[in-house]
Amino acid sequence: MIIARGTPGFSGADLANLINVAALRAAMDGLKSVGMAELEYAKDRIMMGSERKSAVISEESRKLTAYHEGGHALVALHTDGAMPVHKATIVPRGSSLGMVAQLPEKDQDSLSRKQMLARLNVAMGGRAAEEIIFGESEVTSGASQDFKSATDLAQAMVTKFGMSKAVGHVVHDYVNDGNNMSTETRLLVEKEVRDLVQGAYENAKYILTTNEEELHLLAKALLDHETLTGKQIKEMLANSKKSMSPNMKPVEVSAIPTSVSSSPSPSIPSAAAAAASAAATATKAKGVTQPVGN
Repeated sequence: MIIARGTPGFSGADLANLINVAALRAAMDGLKSVGMAELEYAKDRIMMGSERKSAVISEESRKLTAYHEGGHALVALHTDGAMPVHKATIVPRGSSLGMVAQLPEKDQDSLSRKQMLARLNVAMGGRAAEEIIFGESEVTSGASQDFKSATDLAQAMVTKFGMSKAVGHVVHDYVNDGNNMSTETRLLVEKEVRDLVQGAYENAKYILTTNEEELHLLAKALLDHETLTGKQIKEMLANSKKSMSPNMKPVEVSAIPTSVSSSPSPSIPSAAAAAASAAATATKAKGVTQPVGN
């Protein structure tokens, strides 16, 4: 069930390759059967690349990665509509220094506006954590892929899914950086996209600032264990003295104060206003594993 949720779109050949890699892993470990750990290893290797065990990573880089990935995971846990966290790791794979994987709870034919806004929040969690812990001058390029995925999603919300009141319920073919549009329309689309992404960043920063003790706890656990499952993360936070009250609910976008940024740009509305600008419709997409991170 877990492997099926994490491998949507895999062909028969892809699944056969996954089983083969898992079997090789089991054989190397001297096991007589293939278990979930071997299947997870195979899935991660196929989707994210091989573990870079020989990579020499400084303690400073490991610490920054732990906070970055911890930021993604914590924002997901505290954002209503976010997919459940499957696991968080700071083991480098391919070009990535770590990742947070999220899996859908069930098959989905579409995504709601709330779920899309939650994805934007989670994508911004890594950079927000870096800024909170290390300061603006020490943020890194590790969030570049997060920004790209967030921008692509925000563009789709504005130009394809009719989730911007300013642009309206119309579809715009945003190709060649919008050069096929009129200048007025392109500038409007770019402003709406920027507002959505910036609003998500403010949301993530507010969540992490409000739950900073949990961020420290999660980052330390990642440094100690390198990989944590979603269940382990929840249990650890629930058992900590600084964990949120059992009666507290995940933060909703509309519930976040508008004064979370110390120096917001006049052209960027509050997180609540960004959320309100999206119309209640959905995108045709299957639920998929959603890795975010460096």
